Amino acid sequence: MPDGDAPPSGASGVADLHDADVTGPRRARWGVGGALAAGTGLTLCAAASAVAARTTWPIFVQSYSLTNLTIGLGFLASGGIVTWFRPRNVIGVLFLVSGLGHLTTAAAGMAQLYAIHSGAPTPLVRGLSAVYTAAWQVGIGWLFLLALLLFPDGRLPSRRWRPVAWLITVNGVYQLGTGVLSDGSPFGDGRDVSSILSAGLVVPEFVDIGLAVAGAATILLVIASLVLRYVRGDEGTRRRLLWLILAVLAMLVLNGQRWITGDGPILFLLSFVLIPVAIGIAIVRYELFDIRLALSRTLLYGMIIAMYAGIVAGFSLLVPEGALRGASVAAAIVVAIGFTPLRLFLQRLVDRAFHGTRSDPARTAWRIGQGLRDDDDLAGVLERTGSALRLPWLALRREPQGDRFAVTGTTDGGPAAEIELGYRGDLVGTLVVGLRRGESQLHEADRRTLELIATPLAVALHAITLREQVQLARTATVEAAVAERARLQRELHDGLGPTLASVTFRADAASNLVRSVPDEAVRLLGEVRADLRATLDHVRRVVYGLRPIELDDLGLLGAINQQVAALRGDHGERVAIDVQAPPRLPVLSAAVELAAYRITSEALANVLRHSDATRCRVTVSCDRELVVTVQDDGGPPDPWSPGLGLRSISDRAEELGGSAAAGPTATGWEVVARLPVGAAGNPVSPRG
Repeated sequence: MPDGDAPPSGASGVADLHDADVTGPRRARWGVGGALAAGTGLTLCAAASAVAARTTWPIFVQSYSLTNLTIGLGFLASGGIVTWFRPRNVIGVLFLVSGLGHLTTAAAGMAQLYAIHSGAPTPLVRGLSAVYTAAWQVGIGWLFLLALLLFPDGRLPSRRWRPVAWLITVNGVYQLGTGVLSDGSPFGDGRDVSSILSAGLVVPEFVDIGLAVAGAATILLVIASLVLRYVRGDEGTRRRLLWLILAVLAMLVLNGQRWITGDGPILFLLSFVLIPVAIGIAIVRYELFDIRLALSRTLLYGMIIAMYAGIVAGFSLLVPEGALRGASVAAAIVVAIGFTPLRLFLQRLVDRAFHGTRSDPARTAWRIGQGLRDDDDLAGVLERTGSALRLPWLALRREPQGDRFAVTGTTDGGPAAEIELGYRGDLVGTLVVGLRRGESQLHEADRRTLELIATPLAVALHAITLREQVQLARTATVEAAVAERARLQRELHDGLGPTLASVTFRADAASNLVRSVPDEAVRLLGEVRADLRATLDHVRRVVYGLRPIELDDLGLLGAINQQVAALRGDHGERVAIDVQAPPRLPVLSAAVELAAYRITSEALANVLRHSDATRCRVTVSCDRELVVTVQDDGGPPDPWSPGLGLRSISDRAEELGGSAAAGPTATGWEVVARLPVGAAGNPVSPRG
């Protein structure tokens, strides 16, 4: 649907979308069928003409008919597969046309040969020569280069590459035109067998040189576009390009001598068919196997064979043909000694190109660790790790939630390995590593490198977790302060405010009646006094809710003793409560005192509410931390689960960086709270 078009609605809209989705692939597949039928017909025509002309095998090969047939069928098969499965990719159509062009050349060449042997009219022979000369130019000379420029997605890298596409087209049209207008034929240079359009065209040398330079520049620009796609592309694009590189390398190796010397076996040109086949696989099924592994091994063994052959050839020139066997053995030893370092160097070079720096785990871990030292962007660290080791993707999973904290690369659903990240005996996260295509387990060199960076990754992940917890704690503190202010506002507005307003009105009324109706004034003053006492009690409750007055008057130990004494008076006949504490405590912060007092109050309230205990002891001690213990001889309910009170005790301790635990013991029930005291001050006597 073009940009800006409104999406279809209703039943007709659904039908339109269905037609749009089905019609395109259906037409493409009809086109593939037609192209295959035409290609089959051209192939049969070439074979029949060759048989009819009694063509010998050398002539069939030297006329490039076999080469054109093979390359044409390769283009046709690759283009058919691409168009069938990826109908929107224009490369399939370009390959179909290229394949038909080469098959047309093969058929025209054999038909021309048959026409010559059978004495056919000269215009027919010359017409077939024109078709022969023009058709193959459409393939390799024109549309193939255009397909490389569009590879792998069927689109130009950007609009800036449009001039290159036009340059390819202009050069292809020029080569086609000069081919059919010039003299010459695969079966001789006579006028009777040359192109029917031949006009004896002779291109000026400077024009020919200029266009040759332009053609070479076009090829270099196409190569540059592929390099640019590889550098800027994602993992999928790079794997597709590696298929093309593998095919090109194989073709270069097989045809190296032909291109270096200008002559060589024609049959080696059949290897060109590897390129369209590789492109078809790259577009449709680039994950068929690990192309990196195949390419790295091809490069390594190819370079090893070339170096070995070069060393042997070089030493063979130094050793005379009639030399003794001892000299030959010595030369072989020298070759072996010189070859081994070269082989190791080439192996390191290829491994670094395709597998990164995994052969040097210490240096790789050091470079990645530099990124951890500079910043805590774990996504960036994972990206550098994947780039250094050439891994398809990595993910950092935080435990115990198991959520993905950071991901780099494209997860393709393939196999993966996991490396646990531990900090002080606790599992803080897991490093998930996507394996390369074709690998069933993580390579040992990769594992060694990743295990070296596992510890700093765990420390960084733990630090980030702590920072988030601190941020959450700060947020909770602010929210708690705001909630407390709102509570105080409600207490003062709803309780104290109306009462004081009523007292003011009654005091004014009593002032007005004190002389005229003294009895009524006395009654109003009595109500004012009662209201003021109630207001005072209300204010005390509000203040006590903020911080018990006993803590300021008596200190922590005095406040606990006073509370225990009050409970003895109310519940002494059921539970005997005593306090065990040192005579003095270090200077404690107001927050620690308040938390300890509230924890003790809550623990005693739980004993009186939920326990069948007959004895209870409160123990207070302070060394490096303040420890408050409340023990009783009652049993817990069966089953039991922590309620609001115990959660409140735990929250109060953890807010100050301490801890609290509660549960049954062998002799009853116990609540233990540990609170940090900070910098210890001088011991002081209890206040009050």
